[in-house]
Amino acid sequence: MHKLHKTHRWQMVVVGNDFHVPFQDEQALALFRRFLRREQPAWLILNGDFQDCWEISRFDRVPRTGKDFREEIQIGKKILCSIRSILPRARITWIEGNHEFRLRRYLIQNARELYGLPGLSMTELFDLSRLRIEYVACHPSASRFTDNFIRVGNLYVGHWDKVALHGGYAAKSLVETKGVSVLQGHTHRFGAHARTTVDGRVLLGIENFSMCRREASYVANPNWQTGFSVVYLEPASGRFHW
Repeated sequence: MHKLHKTHRWQMVVVGNDFHVPFQDEQALALFRRFLRREQPAWLILNGDFQDCWEISRFDRVPRTGKDFREEIQIGKKILCSIRSILPRARITWIEGNHEFRLRRYLIQNARELYGLPGLSMTELFDLSRLRIEYVACHPSASRFTDNFIRVGNLYVGHWDKVALHGGYAAKSLVETKGVSVLQGHTHRFGAHARTTVDGRVLLGIENFSMCRREASYVANPNWQTGFSVVYLEPASGRFHW
């Protein structure tokens, strides 16, 4: 596996999702940064819900003394800056998840006149241009969160609008309905599904863990798993090894 990373044909791509800053798992984040520093991947993908956007959620919330949306942003920016300093030359992509979409929904529902004004996008609030981080947003006309993904060779990495009660079931559904190999954030679980098609293609579905604390106001003792994925990509052919 290590030899794959070192050859020029293959690139290492690291995919992490559901940090839900400021509710990130600090121990997991420390290990994640240590891994990035040691392995120096060519591409890092933050696959949705990096930021929780708790303070602008439409759901009932327990008040957090001394916390506001500005502080959430500052914590997220600090983590992003540390990641960029660890990976000065890597490509970094942040895919919008349903939690980041809360900002768009908040503006649509509460401040329509401000929607689209400079300074109110995730790219500008987190100074992503300076950090050289690509932000992949949902379609500009979307008024609700929808499947949001990018292509990593023959693997489609995204924050798909699909969950299931048990690990692996969302991955299975996505493989069956999309007809491609997928890596899914959003479920907070690990699960895998494989299918060989009649023409001999092997399709793989992965549910990609989470990087947040295993506690939340809306669920008790959740069946979540902590982790991230490493994908080796051969750009010339699109082949990948998860």
